[in-house]
Amino acid sequence: MKYIPAVISGIIAFIGTTIYLRSAKNTKSPERTVELAKLFKKIGMGISIFGIWMFIGSVITLLFGNPAQEKFNVSVIPPRSNIIIMGYQPSETMLVGWGVMAALILFAVIARIFLIPKLSDTPGKFQNAIEAVVETVESYTSERTDDLGRFMFGYIFAIGATLLGNAIAELMGFRSPSSDLMFTAALSIMTFFMANLYGIRKLTLQGRLKSYAYPSPLLIPIRLVTDLANPLSMACRLFGNTISGMIVLNLIYSALGNFAAGIPSLVGLYFNVFTALIQMVIFITLTLMNISEATTSPAA
Repeated sequence: MKYIPAVISGIIAFIGTTIYLRSAKNTKSPERTVELAKLFKKIGMGISIFGIWMFIGSVITLLFGNPAQEKFNVSVIPPRSNIIIMGYQPSETMLVGWGVMAALILFAVIARIFLIPKLSDTPGKFQNAIEAVVETVESYTSERTDDLGRFMFGYIFAIGATLLGNAIAELMGFRSPSSDLMFTAALSIMTFFMANLYGIRKLTLQGRLKSYAYPSPLLIPIRLVTDLANPLSMACRLFGNTISGMIVLNLIYSALGNFAAGIPSLVGLYFNVFTALIQMVIFITLTLMNISEATTSPAA
């Protein structure tokens, strides 16, 4: 009896593959036949993929048995690693974050020593790619912060590269540092200080303080609360979206058991790539908006 699921799924995969191959041969027939052939080709591919997926899960169950039922736990606070550095025990996300930063620094050093000196007036593919990235980030920054585009380029690029590195680390099976509230809070606090420093630099300290009281001193408490709430909002937004994707993937693994082959990978592409890129753009946009507001005089 235990072999029945594997046999049935194998038969389903065989039937689907047969339909797909026979339909593929009829693509040179008359127009109506070609349309039907394309339809059956898609149906056959779907049946074949479903049968192969069921077959893989059934074989894994035959070889290793059903996975042990464990209580599903998700720790919002990342667990501590087994490594102790000078008496301090860093969290797993902190170690991953250090790894991401080390990889980015190493890439920057290698690019600066071996690739940047070779840049020429007739750019190759690599130079075109670098210039396209630089121009895109600088243009995006300049559009939202006026004349601060060049000054803010390095900071914005560093944020984007770090968040992208976190997403790649999560694809490799590590817990993303972006799922650690301490990490997202650190980024948001840096943005808060950058916004106020650039605001003071452009408007002077007196002008920055006056902006809180325009057009009425009654608005000072509201503006102070708004400014202080911005980093908290940004931190929770990035943290919440990252950890929610991690929870969904863990739920899929837990629910499907041996039949999880392939599905979490496809879902992971959405949460770890598409959603991560969207959150990166949102965080950068909010950073630039906060800096733009801090450097713009309300009376202007």
